[in-house]
Amino acid sequence: MNILLSNDDGIDSAGVRTLAEFLAPWANVWACVPKVQQSGTGHGITVRDSLRVREEEMAGVKKAWSVEGKPADCVKMALLTLVPETVDLVISGINEGANLGTDTLYSGTVAAAMEGAFNGIPAMAVSLAVGEKPWDFQPAAQIAATLYRRWEAGVLPIAPMSILNVNVPNLPLDQIKGYKPARLGIQHYSDSYDLLEEAEDYRKFCLLGERIPCREMDLTLDTAAIRHGYVALTPISVDRTDYALLKEIEKYFE
Repeated sequence: MNILLSNDDGIDSAGVRTLAEFLAPWANVWACVPKVQQSGTGHGITVRDSLRVREEEMAGVKKAWSVEGKPADCVKMALLTLVPETVDLVISGINEGANLGTDTLYSGTVAAAMEGAFNGIPAMAVSLAVGEKPWDFQPAAQIAATLYRRWEAGVLPIAPMSILNVNVPNLPLDQIKGYKPARLGIQHYSDSYDLLEEAEDYRKFCLLGERIPCREMDLTLDTAAIRHGYVALTPISVDRTDYALLKEIEKYFE
């Protein structure tokens, strides 16, 4: 079994390196990740510039590469060019921070997994809902390895053209309450743009803001499940069609 790892935190991220070590006993592991931090880049790909690729050292993998590009670039290049064998599963992560609710639209971690799905390969995105340091990636890596083994055994389905989005609380393994299949919630921020510099012909801004804590009690939402100490499992489809609204629109064009 061949697993391709990617992320959006870059080649030096402890998350992807911990994940590689936990998966190595169970499969052939390959890694293709951005050279530097690419959080919040969504599903962008590089189409007008070249991509520089380097072989890298990473424990537990058959081979690792860094790409001076975005997360989706890494997965696309690995599948089409770099990995010499058929990839059976793509796992993106472990991300340094949660990817919940509407944040999945911005997430490079989710995008890397989605690129696997675009290519017909089952995929998971794994994120650690970090709070105060120290961050311990080992429980999340152990959970990811467990989910992989359940998927390989055929007891954890991942539908074609879909991914499993996994968010793990930043807790010791024995304090995590279990798994909650959950739908995407809404992630709110106290966003604002801070004016850093002003000149005659331009102004320079920086986005600032903090995540507003979720107060929702509905544990069928990923944002609530993670806050209550559960691993949130959310299937996300490549098909983002709103079918209920589509039926409404069709009425006007019959």
